[in-house]
Amino acid sequence: MYKIIAEKIFDGTKIIENATILFDESGIKYVGKDNKEKAKNTFKAKFVTPGFIDISSGIGLKEESLGRIEGNDLNEEANPITPELLALDGINPYDESFPKTVKGGVTTSLVLPGLSNNIGGRGTIIHNSGNTIKDMTIKSPFGMRFSINSIPKSIYTPQKKMPMTRMGSAYLIREALYKAKEYGGKKKKQFSMQEESLLPVLEGKQKAFFAALRADDIATSIRITKEFNLNAVVTFAIESDLMLDIIKENKIPVAFGPVILSRFGIELKHLSPKIPAILIENGVETAIISGHPLYPAEFLRIQLGLIIAEGISAEKALATVTSAPAKMLGMKKYGVVKKGAMSDLVLFDGKPWETKTAIKNVFINGKLI
Repeated sequence: MYKIIAEKIFDGTKIIENATILFDESGIKYVGKDNKEKAKNTFKAKFVTPGFIDISSGIGLKEESLGRIEGNDLNEEANPITPELLALDGINPYDESFPKTVKGGVTTSLVLPGLSNNIGGRGTIIHNSGNTIKDMTIKSPFGMRFSINSIPKSIYTPQKKMPMTRMGSAYLIREALYKAKEYGGKKKKQFSMQEESLLPVLEGKQKAFFAALRADDIATSIRITKEFNLNAVVTFAIESDLMLDIIKENKIPVAFGPVILSRFGIELKHLSPKIPAILIENGVETAIISGHPLYPAEFLRIQLGLIIAEGISAEKALATVTSAPAKMLGMKKYGVVKKGAMSDLVLFDGKPWETKTAIKNVFINGKLI
């Protein structure tokens, strides 16, 4: 049993002053004040939060410090429709990004493949520490990546393949979903890995993660979501403030980000920390993502300072990397500090969103990393 004595604890919704946490590898046993129970080790911290959750990451698929081909397994750029791919099969647990990401307080990632493909493949939720992918995996498969933006066009136009336009991107996604729907309705069928992979998405058992940056691409993602009654999350969502009414009307969660990124492409021209602030203030379910490796996941928490500077409370900002993404993933024991929750915890010597603050300790599954 470990004990943490903290000046402040963010429990997923509010900040508790001067409290104690007791936990072991099976979970959190106690959160409150004046606990005299003895522990194997006691830690002290200025601030404690749940482990951060990054829900649109390529960590382990596109690695640091390796060559153009070796260490780059994010995109299967031979076919724009690859729902059968599984992130689990491409994640390298020895990617140098993993220990850095844990030191940044990010304990959990949803790894999604295939940003270059209109349907990129199935994701995997992992802890960011472990010797094998089996040790790291929390849920797999989880979710399906859809990509409606300029990247598939840029990949397949030189190959003289569809999509060369946004119309082509939408058509290819609809065609794949209609084929899977027809396949699912057949009593006798020849096995198809592609269609089998899409059926849980059509049945609402798996979430559809749409990578869309421009407002019109977000609108197309929501149209397709409604046409097929999908359970969707819009990711990146750089112009989501322009689609605010439609997003609210359809209750679509938004995984926004990265907030800190150079505007190297036309689709990033609108990028601003004001946008997630607008989403949060208007009641949109909002998570902040790194988009790793676009922005290193180890600095996920630094983005929160920019949102707070736009007038968002510390509690709402912290929720965007803890309880909000956990809710989008349907993981009730993650992203919170309460009795029965996972013992994924981060200890700080100051405010988590400030650059001068250091992370003292990180626990994953109750183990000091």
